[in-house]
Amino acid sequence: MKAWILDLPGQPLALREVAEATAGAGSVLVRREAVPLLSYTRAYVEGRLPYAYPPGPFSPGTNGIGRVIAIGEGVHHFRPGQRVAVNPYWVADEAVAEPAQALLGLTGISADSGQVMTEFPHGTLREIVHLPASTLIPLDGLEQQPAARLATLAKFVIPFGGLRRGRLAAGETVLINGAAGYFGSAAVLAALALGAARVVAIGRRAEPLQRLAALGQGRVDIVLLSGDVEADTASIRQAACGGADLAFDMVGQASDPNSTLATLKSLRRRGRLVLMGSMQATLPIPYGEMLINNWELIGHFMYTPADYLALLSLIKAGLLSLDAVEVKTYAFAELESAIDEAARRSGLQSTVVCLPELS
Repeated sequence: MKAWILDLPGQPLALREVAEATAGAGSVLVRREAVPLLSYTRAYVEGRLPYAYPPGPFSPGTNGIGRVIAIGEGVHHFRPGQRVAVNPYWVADEAVAEPAQALLGLTGISADSGQVMTEFPHGTLREIVHLPASTLIPLDGLEQQPAARLATLAKFVIPFGGLRRGRLAAGETVLINGAAGYFGSAAVLAALALGAARVVAIGRRAEPLQRLAALGQGRVDIVLLSGDVEADTASIRQAACGGADLAFDMVGQASDPNSTLATLKSLRRRGRLVLMGSMQATLPIPYGEMLINNWELIGHFMYTPADYLALLSLIKAGLLSLDAVEVKTYAFAELESAIDEAARRSGLQSTVVCLPELS
């Protein structure tokens, strides 16, 4: 089979013929159909990110859509030919206080994730990938959806997990900070699907925010940030009709905490703030305001399998459509061009590398 291989971070990707793996106990083989690319794939390949890379040579790539072609001993709920989504967030299922975790095909997370990264070093940028069965999500009932469209599930499930962790309830007002970004834009649509009465989309770029407002059909208001905490707080509170019940922060690589602080200060009493972004600056917490307002601050990483299944239920019910995302596809051999395109896209856009689907 063919696979894109990274020998070492900083070296060029190479498309090579490699031996096909076998499905051992508790694992599966999945033939890839579509792989969404992260916007920072180029920086990752060039070794410019502070990640715990898998042992090389390896195939990068995180999420994806494919079909099971073989199952190992002890796999009970998947079958050959079944369409599945690959969830790269692997957490050991042993009964310990802090199980090992990793993002397969990308990075180790916990200090003890090295063993699984050695056992499953490869990500989804290969024709057939060997994975733990626990990383697969069944897509039964979504056969009518093209694989490239289903690949955008990866865009939604991360913020979806954060909104559920924040206990979003129907009828609440929700703030989305970083709403013009890749995941923040999906968070707006996910909040609407979960029943938010009003969503305030917060960001620095008007065009993607305006598109979200149009899709919201009267339930989405937008706030363009100025960088001044007090002024932005006033604007957000006004758009939220006095304050919000829940705030979701998905800012990417921010160099200052101003927008996050403005979002926090725009909560109503007993409001919750979920942090899922990649801000590099220190967040100075207003201790007294936190106490007086009974605010809840929640740090959250990724999502659970239950979150993924709940997301699929909303899509099957017609409460959330993947069609709002503009998808640009590339052939498997065109990966280098696709990586460059992924770096240019944001908001409700996605770049997907496709392989021929099985008939």
